[in-house]
Amino acid sequence: MLVRELRTERLILRPFRPEDAEALYRLNGDPEVMRWLPKDEIFASLEEAENFLRDYLRAAETWPFARWAVTAKVSGDFLGWCGLREQANGRVDLGYRLLREHWGKGYATESSQAWLAYGFDQGGLTSIIARTAAGNARSQRTLEKLGFRLEGSFTDEDEGWEGLLYRCDRLINP
Repeated sequence: MLVRELRTERLILRPFRPEDAEALYRLNGDPEVMRWLPKDEIFASLEEAENFLRDYLRAAETWPFARWAVTAKVSGDFLGWCGLREQANGRVDLGYRLLREHWGKGYATESSQAWLAYGFDQGGLTSIIARTAAGNARSQRTLEKLGFRLEGSFTDEDEGWEGLLYRCDRLINP
C-alpha cells in the first residue's frame, strides 16, 4: 500500500487493528447485515473474529490492496469496512460492509469513492469489479451510483449464492 489511511469529508479509512475484532464480530453477527452474504463469514465467537483478524492482518502485509476499517472522522467510531482486494484471477474487487445503524447515510458510497480514486490513481488500475447478491437492490444502487455497470451474473457454488458482477472502468478524460 502506498498510503497509511484515506480521508473523506466525514470518514477515515484505515487498516484494521486487533481491537477492531469486537466490532467485526458484531457486524458479521447481524442477520440483516449478513442477509445477502456467505454464511461462512459469520463468526461463532469473539475469539474466532480475533483469530480471523490476526490472520488477515498478517496476510494483508503482502497485498497491494486490502479491506480497511471505516471510521467516523469526528468520533472515531467504527462504522464498518470498505476496500479493494485482488482476486485469485487477478481482477481487483471493491467490497464494503457497514453496521446496520449506519445504513442510508452515504458511507458506503463515500468510502467506495475514496477507494476507487486510490485504485485508479495511485494503484494504476484500469478497471475494478464488484460482486453483489442478485437480490441485494440497495448494494446494486450503490454500485450504479459509483459508476459501475452490470457485466453479468454468476453462481458461486463454494459460497452458495447467486450474484451479479459489476465493473467500473477508469475514465481517462472525465
